[in-house]
Amino acid sequence: MLPNIGLIVLLSFQSPISPIVINEVMANPKGSSGIGYPEDRNEFVELFNISAEPVDIRGWRITDFDATDSIIAWHDTAILSQYPDVIINSTVIPGNNYALILDPEYTSLNAAGGYREPYYFPDSLLILTVGNTTIGNELQNNDPLLLYSFTDDSSTFGTPFDFADSFPDDAGDGISWERNSPYVADARESWIRSIDTSGSTPGRINSTLTYYDLSVVNMYSTPTVVNENNPLTISVVISNIGYQSAYCWNFTIFNDKNKNNIEDVGERLCLAYGMPLSVDAETTISYVWNSVPAGEHLIWAKVDFIDDKNLSNNAMSKTISTLPTIKKFGLVKNIFSPDNDGIDDSLMVQYNFSESNGKLSILVYDLNGRLIRKLIDQKIYNKSGIVAWDGDNINNQPAPIGIYIIYLEYKTANSTIKEKTSAILAKKRD
Repeated sequence: MLPNIGLIVLLSFQSPISPIVINEVMANPKGSSGIGYPEDRNEFVELFNISAEPVDIRGWRITDFDATDSIIAWHDTAILSQYPDVIINSTVIPGNNYALILDPEYTSLNAAGGYREPYYFPDSLLILTVGNTTIGNELQNNDPLLLYSFTDDSSTFGTPFDFADSFPDDAGDGISWERNSPYVADARESWIRSIDTSGSTPGRINSTLTYYDLSVVNMYSTPTVVNENNPLTISVVISNIGYQSAYCWNFTIFNDKNKNNIEDVGERLCLAYGMPLSVDAETTISYVWNSVPAGEHLIWAKVDFIDDKNLSNNAMSKTISTLPTIKKFGLVKNIFSPDNDGIDDSLMVQYNFSESNGKLSILVYDLNGRLIRKLIDQKIYNKSGIVAWDGDNINNQPAPIGIYIIYLEYKTANSTIKEKTSAILAKKRD
């Protein structure tokens, strides 16, 4: 439910650009809840001045839609004992700079429950507070916020006027919500749980603004089975799973010949430079390996990105094994002498097909194209085998010495194979 803050505010919250934006919200500090306890006194709202000029926010209001507070300067000098270089006694936010709204009890000497003054504040951070005992009526996990002036400036957190998005919710114990850029509109996708090791970044650059993460999410090859010395396409899928767009990155593909999981001299197959990749975007980069050597190969794809915060997902490997090239048709030896001496008395013709149950014809011709002998001309049920020519012609007479053409044709329902080779009949029977 909207607070009773007047029509002028309801109009001004829709102003297109405000120089002051809500940039980070801690609604669930670590520790116990209750008046004077950590969850009460350690809440904060970080502001950022996106303009180059200083802005005085004296008289501005902030509301969690349960209570509305005036923003005032911080006057308690006790804060200087731990943070001697912060700025107090002012409501002027310098251009392109931060300010922090603290609960008035942040420095209370009667603090209960531990976690006393738990945050690190950088030098020159402007400290603000509110003219009440709490920010709003104590921030809850599901509280949106509205910051506004009575002129024409406003900023929101938690999309308070979108009643369907169920945001905000609990970021986690001691974890703040950070805007992923002070220049984006207040939308659900604009807010990310802080990934800083301390859980928040009050007065400092948001952790999400520096979180870059490119990941190799998939790697595949086509065709899935490759014969030795044949081409293969290696495809690598790279995803930007960080919170900022990625620029100036590259990746390599290398054949890890010694299988030590790092690239050594002479192993690189490909170096490519990536195009800018926006948040949640994916790209696929492919490399054609024109001739894959025989054997088993450990192939690595690796992203190189100097700003990457998570190196554990920057590489992926895949084992690629080649099949030996199998000739569909060939001769054991291409010279034979059928002289009955027990050495190379027959021409051995071998075949090896990927499909069985086809009609096979292996025919012998002389150099003038005359049919000399049919070695086989029938359907076969095995896809590999050997047939022999004893040197006789179609009339079962010894063929003369010379060069002969061996012709193969193999027909199945799916394909027809035609090949030929030559052989030498070196000596015939006496």
